[in-house]
Amino acid sequence: MLRIQEIEIITMKKRHFTVHLKCCESENPVNYVCKLVATNIDPPTDVIDGPSPNSVSAEDAYLSFLSRFRSALEKLDSSDAIAEVDNPCNTELISPDDQRRILGKGVVVLVNGNID
Repeated sequence: MLRIQEIEIITMKKRHFTVHLKCCESENPVNYVCKLVATNIDPPTDVIDGPSPNSVSAEDAYLSFLSRFRSALEKLDSSDAIAEVDNPCNTELISPDDQRRILGKGVVVLVNGNID
């Protein structure tokens, strides 16, 4: 079974990125991966090439993705940063509290557009 958590990242400069955190339970061991699937950058650019490496936990996949994402955003615009993260379809794989801990202070974490 494939489980997906959609995550919307909004930057201080209002750039929007859609990320899928996936869990493939049919693989042994269970496999997690985090991948950028959409962006509103014009002109479109490959902010991150390919998904994060396979991970053994949702948190590891999220951490790996965010490290690569922040590096790519820094190259795109060094004055921009993550401002808000929304989980529009709930938080099946990584909780809002875990996201807050990973993202750090100053980043608002929402679930379905609301503060959890």
